[in-house]
Amino acid sequence: MPPPPPPATVLVTNGTVSPQAPPSAASFLDSTPGAYTTARATAAGGLLWWQRHLLRLADSTRLLARFHPHLLGLAALPPRKPFEDSLRGIEPLVNRSVRVALDEMPGEDMALTALLRASPAEEESELEVCVHLGAYVPPVFGEAGARLAVAGRGRDAAAAKYAPWARMRKSMEKMRPPGVTELLLTNDGDHILEGSITNFFVVCRRVSLMLGFGFLGIQTKLLVPCYWISPTETTEK
Repeated sequence: MPPPPPPATVLVTNGTVSPQAPPSAASFLDSTPGAYTTARATAAGGLLWWQRHLLRLADSTRLLARFHPHLLGLAALPPRKPFEDSLRGIEPLVNRSVRVALDEMPGEDMALTALLRASPAEEESELEVCVHLGAYVPPVFGEAGARLAVAGRGRDAAAAKYAPWARMRKSMEKMRPPGVTELLLTNDGDHILEGSITNFFVVCRRVSLMLGFGFLGIQTKLLVPCYWISPTETTEK
């Protein structure tokens, strides 16, 4: 008898594979609080830029634990002592569940989402690691490349990446004009913040145009054709 085909998606929590069929990555993030990062897993079993993803995941978790605990599923500020202690060993905790997920679902290029949240149970570990692995579907930009629109205010705790943001940006996506592949957040129309999907940035003559506080300068409008969205009109700049 041939071996059964690998599952379409895998969800691993603290090193244990979920026996139930997991939801899509978008649905998982929509229903789960926590800091997260999404990386591309190659067919050879590697993870692109994984050390950078781990660093951002750890930094996001610490920032949320200190200033926005509800986004991690914590009930109060400051976090409990066991939770603070568990933040010191994030990398081995995450890598353990990542290895289990990759062993469970080998194959083509995949998207791996690692999420850290407060454990729903009163346990000593206090920190729960969830790893979602599913098919990677690359975006299709076509011959015209990416088309950008500018809309929406910046998000709270922008230095951290957290799951509730996946739910918040759904309302923004309704403002996206036809043919536009990405929304860029802006607070006042002059400062371009991050993209709604990608980590948008501009490099000109080998120099990054990123300014302080994590936003782009007005000069990006000279380099990238953008659409400015208002309740009454959409105009190209």
